[in-house]
Amino acid sequence: MQFFFVVSLFALCALFVGCAGSGGGADGGGDGASGMADAPCEECGKRGDIELKISQEKFYREWNPAAYRHFDSSAVVGVFPTLKVVAKRPESCKMCHSFSADALDFDLARVEDSLFVENFPRLRRELMLPGMRLPDQDSAYVDTLSVMMLKSVFADGRMLEDFEPWETRHGIEQSFERVVPQKLKDLLNGIAKRYGLHYLSVPVALEVEMLPKVGKSGGFTWKILWSLWDARYGELVFLTYSEFLAETTSRVSPEKEWSEPFASRLQKMFTTDFTKLEGH
Repeated sequence: MQFFFVVSLFALCALFVGCAGSGGGADGGGDGASGMADAPCEECGKRGDIELKISQEKFYREWNPAAYRHFDSSAVVGVFPTLKVVAKRPESCKMCHSFSADALDFDLARVEDSLFVENFPRLRRELMLPGMRLPDQDSAYVDTLSVMMLKSVFADGRMLEDFEPWETRHGIEQSFERVVPQKLKDLLNGIAKRYGLHYLSVPVALEVEMLPKVGKSGGFTWKILWSLWDARYGELVFLTYSEFLAETTSRVSPEKEWSEPFASRLQKMFTTDFTKLEGH
């Protein structure tokens, strides 16, 4: 990935997320804890670590074995911002001053960037934003494109943005050569040809609700559908759904880096040797 992308992404993160640091690792266990390290800054100073207990977890993933076998780790992947972000918060919320849909999206991008660099260092990632991979004049087209993807029929005859097909599949890990409907396949093919891409990373939908009264210093619920597509051939490479409740066990409230617990769950998707894992 190009150095310019790294700098730009972190600059945007700083703009929207404020004093967010580079973050610590998250425990992969369903009832584990996740550490989030603060970065020193003039505004917030050193406030200690945000410690979270993760519970009420649902996690599902599927992968296309054929797409994985032919995965080109030196190709170009187009990186979409989250197509749909729902950020919920109470009207009165002292820990929500930095919380917004934009902050959630940029924080997720920070996590994605780190994981892609770690696992696929030769993969060239391009931001699917006007002025980056996209010409400025394509901004209206991209808005339309995002809506078209969200409303595309996919699993169980439901729209891609719908969480329902995945919510009841907790604990399932399976190889699955899912048939991609022709309209969605054509849409993916068109993006690949128009912008010279092979793959698309698409956080489809993210829903986070801040809960000031849970845990020691508040917490939040998290739901996400995250996907990687072989756009050139119109196929799904893999998909993961993650849902959990994150409650603080420390005095520091979760004012940033909400994506940290998801990092280890996405890392699990990136690092599993699927040739040694039986679908069940």
